[in-house]
Amino acid sequence: MEPLPEVQAAFKELEYVLEEPTGLPGRLEAIGNVAQGLVPSTVGVSLSIVVDGDTFTLTSTAPDAAIVDAAQYLEQAGPCLAAIETGQNVEVDDVLDEERWRLYRHTSSSVGIRSSLSLPVRDDGDRIVGALNLYATEPAAFQGREEIFAGLFGAKVTELVKNADLTFQTRAWARELPDRLSARRKLETAVGVLVAMGGWTPDDARAKLRRAAEKAGIEVERVAELVMGLAA
Repeated sequence: MEPLPEVQAAFKELEYVLEEPTGLPGRLEAIGNVAQGLVPSTVGVSLSIVVDGDTFTLTSTAPDAAIVDAAQYLEQAGPCLAAIETGQNVEVDDVLDEERWRLYRHTSSSVGIRSSLSLPVRDDGDRIVGALNLYATEPAAFQGREEIFAGLFGAKVTELVKNADLTFQTRAWARELPDRLSARRKLETAVGVLVAMGGWTPDDARAKLRRAAEKAGIEVERVAELVMGLAA
């Protein structure tokens, strides 16, 4: 069966833009542009990578994509992590109907994201090393398109991962994070919310907040704000 004309055009566009001499963020931006061409309501794409057993957002095309990633790291569950764990595409047609991942649902809806598609990323040895996450503002935006996106981006993202110095980048970011963390009051308020909700000690809750922010590559106060929203 011949691919649809728009899919053929997307393949050609992706081949062209990835030949340009840009770094990893620029190449992910190109992938995001192609995704938006196929699904106009796509608002963000992120690339999550597993390093030493932990998952980090290596780069994202929009802050909202990173904050939704952070919610999953904090909850230690969500479509991105499920794609990595199972090696299967994980699609959420409407976050408002999502019952498995409360914090993912709350965070996605709060930033206007209604659907997502997470595709496992494999290395040359067919080992799962991460996930490509696509987020859209319309419900069921990716319905019926999972295989198209997997075929379109699979090999290309593998190439991006292979050429990136992942361990160095993620550990460097983690070392720099403590100097960038601020908003102590928000952090402590969020700690109180997590203690009340999850039965964690304050130290455990604080560590979970910081770890989620580190792994998503965003400030801890943004993670604190999403947790505070649960108590509103």
